[in-house]
Amino acid sequence: MRATAERLHPPVDLTDRSVTMLVLDPHAVSRIGLGVMLRQQAWVARCVLASDLAEAVRLTRRFKPDAAIVDVSNAGPFIASYIGPLRAARAGMPVLLSSHCRLAVSPSLSAAGASGLLSPGVTVEELVGAVGAVLAGDEEPWIGPPKPVEGLSEREREVLVLISTGATNREIAAAMHVGPETVKKHAGALYRKLGVRNRTEAAQRAVEMLHA
Repeated sequence: MRATAERLHPPVDLTDRSVTMLVLDPHAVSRIGLGVMLRQQAWVARCVLASDLAEAVRLTRRFKPDAAIVDVSNAGPFIASYIGPLRAARAGMPVLLSSHCRLAVSPSLSAAGASGLLSPGVTVEELVGAVGAVLAGDEEPWIGPPKPVEGLSEREREVLVLISTGATNREIAAAMHVGPETVKKHAGALYRKLGVRNRTEAAQRAVEMLHA
């Protein structure tokens, strides 16, 4: 569910220097930037930074963060498997997903074990609001404000997102827990709606619409 303006600024009462955050991002500029921004918040006591999953798991076991922001740009449709070791290292830790490309993350956040998705271009204010929301126990996925692909059903949008990662129909079916024929049916419907001939054109058309 997309966040409303009110949910961007939840009335969360967080004690100063009470929260430990984890940031997992292989991109140094993004990782350091997020760390600096989070450390500026009065309620953040510590923000630990990891460049890969193994390091993130070690830091999670050592510092027991209260929430994590995890870049999944390269995870493809297998987000649940990617963040699984983190969730195993600290059960119940809210995980906000981030991505450096608009179409890299499946909208099935709860199925992946994530608390929400931060879209590219999210503002500092929105990010802080999202972190506050999950720390307050918000169980509904918080999603940043990407421009929607109009006219597609929820399932069609999900297929389109997964197509953009390069996943095959069989991989998409596994990620969505449906049969390959169902994926093929959804793909055909979204091709017609977007006016494209194949999966490559569909992904390109979606990028154009999102950046329009």
